[in-house]
Amino acid sequence: MKLLVASLATLFALISVVLAEPTHQFDHFFSGWNSLVQNTLRNNCSDVYNEYLTGHVNYTLGKESLVNPVIDCVLGVFSESRKAELATGALVLGLIPTILQTIGSSTAETSLVGLRRPVLGFLISAGSPTVSMMKTSDFAKAIAELVEGGPPSDSIGIGKLRWSPARGKWAVFIAILEYVIVGGAVANVLHLAWNLGIYAVAIFAPNTIFGVPLWTLGAAVIHLAGSLAVALRVRIRVVQARNEDNYNPRRAAPINTWVPVQFLPTVFQPPMTMEVQREGPRNFWFFTLAWAISIGILAQVAFGTLVLSGLLFFSLTDCLTIVGRYALSAVACRAVLVLELSGMMAAIVPAEGQETNETVQPEQIVLTGWKGQTQEM
Repeated sequence: MKLLVASLATLFALISVVLAEPTHQFDHFFSGWNSLVQNTLRNNCSDVYNEYLTGHVNYTLGKESLVNPVIDCVLGVFSESRKAELATGALVLGLIPTILQTIGSSTAETSLVGLRRPVLGFLISAGSPTVSMMKTSDFAKAIAELVEGGPPSDSIGIGKLRWSPARGKWAVFIAILEYVIVGGAVANVLHLAWNLGIYAVAIFAPNTIFGVPLWTLGAAVIHLAGSLAVALRVRIRVVQARNEDNYNPRRAAPINTWVPVQFLPTVFQPPMTMEVQREGPRNFWFFTLAWAISIGILAQVAFGTLVLSGLLFFSLTDCLTIVGRYALSAVACRAVLVLELSGMMAAIVPAEGQETNETVQPEQIVLTGWKGQTQEM
Protein backbone atom coordinates (compact mmCIF):
# COMPACT_ATOMS: atom_id res chain seq x y z
CA MET A 1 0.00 0.00 0.00
CA LYS A 2 2.81 2.40 0.88
CA LEU A 3 4.53 1.55 -2.40
CA LEU A 4 1.31 2.33 -4.31
CA VAL A 5 0.89 5.66 -2.52
CA ALA A 6 4.52 6.58 -3.18
CA SER A 7 4.19 5.64 -6.87
CA LEU A 8 1.02 7.71 -7.27
CA ALA A 9 2.63 10.66 -5.50
CA THR A 10 5.65 10.46 -7.81
CA LEU A 11 3.38 10.22 -10.87
CA PHE A 12 1.34 13.25 -9.82
CA ALA A 13 4.53 15.19 -9.11
CA LEU A 14 5.87 14.44 -12.58
CA ILE A 15 2.56 15.42 -14.18
CA SER A 16 2.52 18.68 -12.27
CA VAL A 17 6.05 19.46 -13.46
CA VAL A 18 5.10 18.77 -17.07
CA LEU A 19 1.93 20.85 -16.86
CA ALA A 20 3.53 23.71 -14.93
CA GLU A 21 4.18 26.93 -16.79
CA PRO A 22 7.91 27.46 -17.42
CA THR A 23 9.42 30.58 -15.84
CA HIS A 24 13.07 30.10 -16.82
CA GLN A 25 13.01 30.64 -20.58
CA PHE A 26 14.55 34.10 -20.23
CA ASP A 27 17.21 33.16 -17.66
CA HIS A 28 19.98 33.14 -20.26
CA PHE A 29 20.44 32.81 -24.00
CA PHE A 30 23.29 32.05 -26.38
CA SER A 31 26.20 34.45 -26.03
CA GLY A 32 25.35 36.66 -29.03
CA TRP A 33 22.31 38.42 -27.58
CA ASN A 34 22.32 37.26 -23.97
CA SER A 35 23.50 40.57 -22.47
CA LEU A 36 21.25 42.55 -24.82
CA VAL A 37 18.09 40.65 -23.86
CA GLN A 38 18.94 40.58 -20.15
CA ASN A 39 19.49 44.36 -20.09
CA THR A 40 16.21 44.86 -21.93
CA LEU A 41 14.35 42.72 -19.41
CA ARG A 42 15.80 44.62 -16.45
CA ASN A 43 15.60 48.13 -17.81
CA ASN A 44 12.62 48.19 -20.16
CA CYS A 45 10.42 45.19 -19.39
CA SER A 46 10.81 44.68 -15.65
CA ASP A 47 7.06 44.84 -14.87
CA VAL A 48 5.94 42.17 -17.33
CA TYR A 49 9.03 40.09 -16.61
CA ASN A 50 8.36 40.07 -12.87
CA GLU A 51 4.78 39.03 -13.57
CA TYR A 52 6.11 36.24 -15.77
CA LEU A 53 8.38 35.00 -12.96
CA THR A 54 5.40 34.49 -10.66
CA GLY A 55 4.05 31.77 -12.93
CA HIS A 56 0.44 32.83 -12.32
CA VAL A 57 -1.57 32.44 -15.51
CA ASN A 58 -4.80 34.26 -16.27
CA TYR A 59 -6.60 31.35 -17.93
CA THR A 60 -9.39 33.62 -19.17
CA LEU A 61 -6.79 35.14 -21.49
CA GLY A 62 -5.09 31.79 -22.26
CA LYS A 63 -1.87 30.16 -21.18
CA GLU A 64 0.18 32.32 -23.51
CA SER A 65 -0.90 35.45 -21.65
CA LEU A 66 1.98 34.91 -19.23
CA VAL A 67 4.85 34.90 -21.73
CA ASN A 68 3.48 36.88 -24.70
CA PRO A 69 3.70 40.28 -22.94
CA VAL A 70 7.41 39.68 -22.28
CA ILE A 71 8.02 38.76 -25.93
CA ASP A 72 6.08 41.79 -27.16
CA CYS A 73 7.98 44.12 -24.83
CA VAL A 74 11.43 42.86 -25.87
CA LEU A 75 10.56 42.99 -29.57
CA GLY A 76 9.18 46.49 -29.10
CA VAL A 77 12.55 47.65 -27.76
CA PHE A 78 14.50 46.00 -30.59
CA SER A 79 15.53 48.19 -33.50
CA GLU A 80 14.45 47.35 -37.02
CA SER A 81 17.92 46.06 -37.87
CA ARG A 82 17.77 43.68 -34.89
CA LYS A 83 14.38 42.44 -36.04
CA ALA A 84 15.75 41.85 -39.54
CA GLU A 85 18.65 39.84 -38.09
CA LEU A 86 16.17 37.91 -35.96
CA ALA A 87 14.15 37.00 -39.07
CA THR A 88 17.27 35.92 -40.95
CA GLY A 89 18.39 33.77 -38.04
CA ALA A 90 14.96 32.12 -37.90
CA LEU A 91 15.29 31.25 -41.59
CA VAL A 92 18.71 29.69 -40.98
CA LEU A 93 17.46 27.64 -38.02
CA GLY A 94 14.47 26.44 -40.02
CA LEU A 95 16.82 24.97 -42.63
CA ILE A 96 18.51 22.65 -40.09
CA PRO A 97 16.29 19.59 -40.81
CA THR A 98 16.82 19.99 -44.56
CA ILE A 99 20.57 20.44 -44.16
CA LEU A 100 20.87 17.39 -41.94
CA GLN A 101 18.92 15.31 -44.46
CA THR A 102 21.56 15.97 -47.11
CA ILE A 103 24.53 14.96 -44.92
CA GLY A 104 22.92 12.45 -42.57
CA SER A 105 22.25 8.75 -42.89
CA SER A 106 19.16 6.94 -44.07
CA THR A 107 16.96 4.78 -41.86
CA ALA A 108 17.90 1.73 -43.93
CA GLU A 109 21.60 2.26 -43.26
CA THR A 110 21.36 2.86 -39.52
CA SER A 111 18.91 -0.04 -39.11
CA LEU A 112 21.21 -2.42 -40.97
CA VAL A 113 24.09 -1.52 -38.67
CA GLY A 114 21.70 -1.89 -35.74
CA LEU A 115 21.11 -5.55 -36.62
CA ARG A 116 24.65 -6.42 -35.53
CA ARG A 117 25.37 -3.51 -33.18
CA PRO A 118 22.05 -2.25 -31.76
CA VAL A 119 23.50 0.22 -29.24
CA LEU A 120 25.83 1.81 -31.79
CA GLY A 121 23.04 2.05 -34.36
CA PHE A 122 20.77 3.77 -31.84
CA LEU A 123 23.50 6.25 -30.89
CA ILE A 124 24.17 7.03 -34.55
CA SER A 125 20.49 7.85 -35.09
CA ALA A 126 20.36 9.97 -31.91
CA GLY A 127 23.49 11.89 -32.93
CA SER A 128 21.92 12.94 -36.25
CA PRO A 129 18.32 13.90 -35.42
CA THR A 130 17.04 14.05 -39.01
CA VAL A 131 16.98 11.09 -41.39
CA SER A 132 16.90 11.13 -45.17
CA MET A 133 13.48 11.31 -46.79
CA MET A 134 12.38 8.18 -48.63
CA LYS A 135 9.17 6.61 -49.92
CA THR A 136 7.95 3.18 -48.85
CA SER A 137 9.25 1.57 -52.06
CA ASP A 138 12.56 3.42 -51.73
CA PHE A 139 13.06 1.97 -48.24
CA ALA A 140 12.63 -1.57 -49.54
CA LYS A 141 14.93 -0.90 -52.51
CA ALA A 142 17.61 0.63 -50.26
CA ILE A 143 17.67 -2.45 -48.05
CA ALA A 144 17.90 -4.76 -51.06
CA GLU A 145 20.75 -2.74 -52.56
CA LEU A 146 22.69 -2.68 -49.29
CA VAL A 147 22.27 -6.40 -48.70
CA GLU A 148 22.53 -7.80 -52.23
CA GLY A 149 24.54 -5.17 -54.07
CA GLY A 150 26.23 -3.14 -51.36
CA PRO A 151 29.54 -1.31 -51.66
CA PRO A 152 32.70 -3.38 -52.11
CA SER A 153 34.35 -4.52 -48.91
CA ASP A 154 37.47 -2.46 -49.60
CA SER A 155 35.60 0.77 -50.45
CA ILE A 156 37.54 2.59 -47.71
CA GLY A 157 40.24 -0.01 -47.15
CA ILE A 158 38.80 -1.30 -43.86
CA GLY A 159 38.73 -4.88 -45.15
CA LYS A 160 42.54 -5.05 -45.03
CA LEU A 161 42.46 -4.78 -41.23
CA ARG A 162 40.47 -8.00 -41.06
CA TRP A 163 43.62 -9.95 -41.91
CA SER A 164 46.16 -7.69 -40.17
CA PRO A 165 48.48 -9.39 -37.67
CA ALA A 166 47.58 -6.57 -35.25
CA ARG A 167 43.84 -6.93 -35.82
CA GLY A 168 43.18 -7.45 -32.13
CA LYS A 169 44.63 -4.06 -31.25
CA TRP A 170 42.89 -2.48 -34.22
CA ALA A 171 39.56 -3.91 -33.08
CA VAL A 172 39.92 -2.43 -29.60
CA PHE A 173 41.08 0.92 -30.97
CA ILE A 174 38.29 1.19 -33.56
CA ALA A 175 35.59 0.11 -31.09
CA ILE A 176 36.66 2.71 -28.53
CA LEU A 177 37.08 5.40 -31.19
CA GLU A 178 33.60 4.75 -32.62
CA TYR A 179 31.90 5.05 -29.25
CA VAL A 180 33.87 8.17 -28.36
CA ILE A 181 32.96 9.88 -31.65
CA VAL A 182 29.30 8.87 -31.58
CA GLY A 183 29.02 9.55 -27.85
CA GLY A 184 30.39 13.05 -28.38
CA ALA A 185 27.92 13.65 -31.21
CA VAL A 186 25.00 12.51 -29.06
CA ALA A 187 26.15 14.66 -26.13
CA ASN A 188 26.38 17.66 -28.45
CA VAL A 189 22.85 17.10 -29.80
CA LEU A 190 21.39 16.55 -26.32
CA HIS A 191 23.09 19.71 -25.05
CA LEU A 192 21.57 21.66 -27.93
CA ALA A 193 18.15 20.10 -27.32
CA TRP A 194 18.33 21.09 -23.66
CA ASN A 195 19.36 24.68 -24.33
CA LEU A 196 16.97 25.20 -27.25
CA GLY A 197 14.13 23.60 -25.33
CA ILE A 198 14.57 24.84 -21.77
CA TYR A 199 16.23 28.22 -22.34
CA ALA A 200 14.51 29.39 -25.51
CA VAL A 201 11.13 30.66 -26.63
CA ALA A 202 9.31 29.15 -29.61
CA ILE A 203 6.86 31.59 -31.13
CA PHE A 204 4.34 28.91 -32.20
CA ALA A 205 3.96 27.67 -28.59
CA PRO A 206 5.82 30.07 -26.28
CA ASN A 207 4.50 28.51 -23.10
CA THR A 208 6.04 25.10 -23.85
CA ILE A 209 9.58 23.72 -23.63
CA PHE A 210 9.25 20.32 -25.31
CA GLY A 211 9.54 21.34 -28.99
CA VAL A 212 13.22 20.75 -29.77
CA PRO A 213 13.61 17.75 -27.39
CA LEU A 214 10.58 16.10 -29.01
CA TRP A 215 12.01 16.69 -32.49
CA THR A 216 15.32 15.19 -31.33
CA LEU A 217 13.58 12.15 -29.88
CA GLY A 218 11.67 11.61 -33.11
CA ALA A 219 14.77 10.45 -34.99
CA ALA A 220 15.46 7.75 -32.40
CA VAL A 221 11.86 6.51 -32.59
CA ILE A 222 12.06 6.32 -36.39
CA HIS A 223 15.31 4.36 -36.07
CA LEU A 224 13.70 1.84 -33.70
CA ALA A 225 10.85 1.33 -36.18
CA GLY A 226 13.40 0.95 -38.98
CA SER A 227 15.36 -1.64 -37.01
CA LEU A 228 12.21 -3.69 -36.52
CA ALA A 229 11.38 -3.44 -40.22
CA VAL A 230 14.89 -4.51 -41.27
CA ALA A 231 14.78 -7.41 -38.79
CA LEU A 232 11.60 -8.59 -40.53
CA ARG A 233 13.15 -8.20 -43.99
CA VAL A 234 16.75 -9.36 -43.62
CA ARG A 235 18.02 -12.67 -42.29
CA ILE A 236 21.57 -12.80 -40.99
CA ARG A 237 23.19 -16.19 -40.55
CA VAL A 238 26.59 -16.70 -38.96
CA VAL A 239 28.23 -19.41 -41.06
CA GLN A 240 30.55 -22.20 -40.03
CA ALA A 241 34.07 -21.45 -41.23
CA ARG A 242 36.46 -22.65 -38.58
CA ASN A 243 39.48 -24.48 -39.87
CA GLU A 244 40.80 -26.69 -37.09
CA ASP A 245 44.21 -27.12 -38.74
CA ASN A 246 44.87 -23.38 -38.76
CA TYR A 247 43.29 -22.53 -35.41
CA ASN A 248 45.71 -21.14 -32.85
CA PRO A 249 44.02 -20.12 -29.55
CA ARG A 250 46.99 -17.94 -28.55
CA ARG A 251 46.29 -15.64 -31.52
CA ALA A 252 42.82 -14.92 -30.04
CA ALA A 253 44.35 -13.32 -26.92
CA PRO A 254 43.77 -9.64 -27.91
CA ILE A 255 40.00 -10.24 -27.87
CA ASN A 256 38.64 -12.89 -25.54
CA THR A 257 35.66 -15.09 -26.34
CA TRP A 258 33.47 -13.29 -23.79
CA VAL A 259 33.54 -10.04 -25.77
CA PRO A 260 29.97 -9.56 -27.11
CA VAL A 261 29.46 -8.98 -30.80
CA GLN A 262 27.84 -5.68 -29.81
CA PHE A 263 31.23 -4.24 -28.88
CA LEU A 264 33.16 -5.72 -31.80
CA PRO A 265 33.48 -3.69 -35.04
CA THR A 266 31.69 -5.51 -37.83
CA VAL A 267 34.86 -5.90 -39.88
CA PHE A 268 36.24 -8.19 -37.15
CA GLN A 269 33.05 -10.17 -36.55
CA PRO A 270 32.57 -13.80 -37.61
CA PRO A 271 31.65 -14.34 -41.27
CA MET A 272 27.96 -14.07 -42.05
CA THR A 273 25.45 -14.29 -44.85
CA MET A 274 22.63 -11.79 -45.39
CA GLU A 275 19.48 -12.57 -47.31
CA VAL A 276 16.42 -10.48 -48.16
CA GLN A 277 13.17 -12.29 -47.36
CA ARG A 278 10.49 -11.27 -49.85
CA GLU A 279 7.83 -13.86 -49.07
CA GLY A 280 5.77 -14.89 -46.10
CA PRO A 281 3.62 -13.00 -43.57
CA ARG A 282 6.56 -10.84 -42.52
CA ASN A 283 6.38 -9.10 -45.89
CA PHE A 284 3.06 -7.45 -44.96
CA TRP A 285 4.36 -6.15 -41.64
CA PHE A 286 7.54 -4.91 -43.28
CA PHE A 287 5.69 -2.75 -45.78
CA THR A 288 3.33 -1.55 -43.05
CA LEU A 289 6.30 -0.38 -40.98
CA ALA A 290 7.99 1.08 -44.07
CA TRP A 291 4.86 3.14 -44.79
CA ALA A 292 4.73 4.34 -41.17
CA ILE A 293 8.42 5.25 -41.32
CA SER A 294 7.99 7.35 -44.48
CA ILE A 295 5.10 9.24 -42.85
CA GLY A 296 7.09 9.60 -39.64
CA ILE A 297 10.08 11.08 -41.46
CA LEU A 298 7.88 13.64 -43.19
CA ALA A 299 6.20 14.59 -39.90
CA GLN A 300 9.50 14.83 -38.07
CA VAL A 301 11.06 17.11 -40.68
CA ALA A 302 7.97 19.33 -40.82
CA PHE A 303 7.77 19.57 -37.03
CA GLY A 304 11.51 20.34 -36.76
CA THR A 305 11.23 23.09 -39.33
CA LEU A 306 8.25 24.59 -37.50
CA VAL A 307 9.94 24.50 -34.09
CA LEU A 308 13.42 25.66 -35.09
CA SER A 309 12.26 28.47 -37.36
CA GLY A 310 10.13 29.84 -34.53
CA LEU A 311 12.91 30.18 -31.94
CA LEU A 312 13.36 33.77 -30.78
CA PHE A 313 16.22 35.98 -29.62
CA PHE A 314 19.15 34.33 -31.39
CA SER A 315 21.72 36.40 -33.24
CA LEU A 316 22.74 35.35 -36.73
CA THR A 317 26.14 34.29 -35.39
CA ASP A 318 24.48 32.07 -32.79
CA CYS A 319 22.22 30.54 -35.45
CA LEU A 320 25.18 29.67 -37.66
CA THR A 321 26.94 28.16 -34.64
CA ILE A 322 23.92 25.98 -33.90
CA VAL A 323 23.74 24.82 -37.52
CA GLY A 324 27.47 24.03 -37.46
CA ARG A 325 27.16 21.99 -34.28
CA TYR A 326 24.26 19.94 -35.66
CA ALA A 327 26.13 19.42 -38.94
CA LEU A 328 29.29 18.34 -37.11
CA SER A 329 27.38 15.68 -35.18
CA ALA A 330 25.71 14.45 -38.37
CA VAL A 331 29.04 14.19 -40.22
CA ALA A 332 30.68 12.35 -37.30
CA CYS A 333 27.84 9.83 -37.10
CA ARG A 334 27.89 9.41 -40.88
CA ALA A 335 31.61 8.61 -40.81
CA VAL A 336 31.15 5.91 -38.17
CA LEU A 337 28.20 4.46 -40.08
CA VAL A 338 30.16 4.25 -43.34
CA LEU A 339 32.98 2.52 -41.45
CA GLU A 340 30.58 -0.04 -40.00
CA LEU A 341 28.79 -0.69 -43.30
CA SER A 342 32.10 -1.22 -45.09
CA GLY A 343 33.19 -3.57 -42.31
CA MET A 344 29.93 -5.47 -42.56
CA MET A 345 30.42 -5.95 -46.30
CA ALA A 346 33.94 -7.26 -45.63
CA ALA A 347 32.56 -9.82 -43.17
CA ILE A 348 29.84 -11.06 -45.52
CA VAL A 349 30.40 -14.34 -47.33
CA PRO A 350 28.18 -15.48 -50.21
CA ALA A 351 24.90 -17.11 -49.43
CA GLU A 352 24.29 -20.49 -50.94
CA GLY A 353 23.94 -20.18 -54.68
CA GLN A 354 25.74 -16.84 -55.00
CA GLU A 355 28.95 -16.55 -56.95
CA THR A 356 31.90 -14.66 -55.52
CA ASN A 357 35.67 -14.72 -55.41
CA GLU A 358 35.78 -14.15 -51.65
CA THR A 359 36.63 -16.98 -49.28
CA VAL A 360 36.26 -17.35 -45.56
CA GLN A 361 39.58 -17.00 -43.80
CA PRO A 362 40.41 -18.86 -40.58
CA GLU A 363 41.75 -15.62 -39.09
CA GLN A 364 38.18 -14.34 -38.82
CA ILE A 365 37.40 -17.08 -36.34
CA VAL A 366 40.71 -16.84 -34.50
CA LEU A 367 40.06 -13.22 -33.61
CA THR A 368 36.80 -13.81 -31.79
CA GLY A 369 37.30 -17.33 -30.54
CA TRP A 370 34.03 -18.21 -32.22
CA LYS A 371 33.23 -21.91 -32.05
CA GLY A 372 31.83 -22.28 -35.55
CA GLN A 373 28.25 -23.02 -34.61
CA THR A 374 25.65 -21.95 -37.11
CA GLN A 375 23.38 -19.25 -35.72
CA GLU A 376 20.41 -17.49 -37.24
CA MET A 377 19.18 -14.02 -36.36
